[in-house]
Amino acid sequence: MTTSPQPVRPWADFLIGLLLLALQGAIALWTAIVMGLRQWSAGSGPPRSGPPPMDWVPVLAFGTVAGVASLLAYGMMRGGRRWSAGGQFLAAGLLGIATLTFGVQEWSRSHPAPPKPEVSPTSYEARCVCRSGGGPCECPGG
Repeated sequence: MTTSPQPVRPWADFLIGLLLLALQGAIALWTAIVMGLRQWSAGSGPPRSGPPPMDWVPVLAFGTVAGVASLLAYGMMRGGRRWSAGGQFLAAGLLGIATLTFGVQEWSRSHPAPPKPEVSPTSYEARCVCRSGGGPCECPGG
């Protein structure tokens, strides 16, 4: 005796996808609020000298939510729920972009560019003005 395949219910699939997207949106919003409160409370302490260390918590938090969304999408695709899987893949992609953005921001905050050396107005470099369209510079006194 063979078993019949499950009936396709596109509206149920679509509603499950919307419900999961709303749930993940709430989780991402809660994570963002907690991260914002963490940053806000970190500013109340004594100031540090030098650049701050890299904060991996936002990267790991949003990366975890993106990973869970990817696993849900894979499971739903294997279960035949294409609409839900598509929504989960979209959510995982957006959360992955947010994770990369947080990682780049944290990296640039913890690794600032070295300051440019200041040129005094009386130095040779400050007086040298290049007026020849690509040739050698004409510098007064040099």
